[in-house]
Amino acid sequence: MLNFHRATKSPFIVNPYPYFNYNPQTLNYAIFRKNGGILDKYTKIRYTNMLDAQLDAIYSAMKRIGYGDVQIMIGETGWPTQAEPGQAGVSPDYAASYINGLISKVSSGRGTPLMPGRRFETYIFALFNENLKPGPITERNWGLFRPDFSPMYNALGIMKGQVGTTKHQANQHY
Repeated sequence: MLNFHRATKSPFIVNPYPYFNYNPQTLNYAIFRKNGGILDKYTKIRYTNMLDAQLDAIYSAMKRIGYGDVQIMIGETGWPTQAEPGQAGVSPDYAASYINGLISKVSSGRGTPLMPGRRFETYIFALFNENLKPGPITERNWGLFRPDFSPMYNALGIMKGQVGTTKHQANQHY
């Protein structure tokens, strides 16, 4: 597959989700908030956000098998705004921290510790909450907007004007 991407000069599309790997102790690290970082014992690099660590892990694997020149694109990433009761780190404010940190990171041109100066074309998951989707509460609440088009929170560079993060009527169906 990576040979195909090299031959066609197309990016390898990955879906890094720090949300699926965080715990209460690593929450700030996962959502781009100030933290002491985590030292990678193999590279001796101190990562201050989980997205960089995930992207560098992918890059390291690609480079090891001879495909370090293939570009990486973020096909989807995001953070939910609602989850099961009692789950730490899930709210519109946490989602805003992740999405705003993500936008700042990928638009800065800084790259990652192992890929300095690289830009990553990035797609945010998801545009809308999917209130009728089956499964856990989290599965329905990744959107920048509710099904009625009202914003969930203010995302840097996406929303215009002041947007609150107050809860929407939970039992309303669209």
